[in-house]
Amino acid sequence: MGELRRLLRADSQQPSDGRAALIRCPPHTLTQLRTLNEAEIITLYTPVVPHSPSATLVKNMDPFEPLGRALPRPVRHVPFRMDVGMTELHPYFLSASGVVVVVVCATENVLSHNPEAFERQLKFARSIRSQVEKDASMISVPVVLLAIVGDGEDQEAHELAVRDFPVVVTLHDYTPLSLERAVQAVFG
Repeated sequence: MGELRRLLRADSQQPSDGRAALIRCPPHTLTQLRTLNEAEIITLYTPVVPHSPSATLVKNMDPFEPLGRALPRPVRHVPFRMDVGMTELHPYFLSASGVVVVVVCATENVLSHNPEAFERQLKFARSIRSQVEKDASMISVPVVLLAIVGDGEDQEAHELAVRDFPVVVTLHDYTPLSLERAVQAVFG
């Protein structure tokens, strides 16, 4: 039980470099996430962003491919473009989902390319969550927000902006090791 309390600590818990922190997750949801049926599909929505400066991925690899590989069940990886947002195709991937994971990335290298990147990704994440909430057949499907908030001056504001999500994991970066640790924090 002490381990569960440690994982569910208040919003002020901060991840250190390369670490993931499970900021918020209701106990029943955490149990559900850690005991998924083998047939359940995880739908993973990720923003189209440049590689993390500290990552050593091949150039044509999606920077979130290591996240998809680390997830414990079959994954349907669906990228989204910040300049386009939600399209008519994005909701079609939800119906087969046992879990929905949405990534928002507000690191310095992403924000330097697009200062509105965080707000646009958050709008997309809220749209996905809304689609799940309004579908009665998905009432028990958890939506996990993986917030890569960097370690800059806007980190606290970004963490506060995602308070309306029931399951939130924060990271400072999106290196493969950090993404693997995020999976461990959520799925055990």
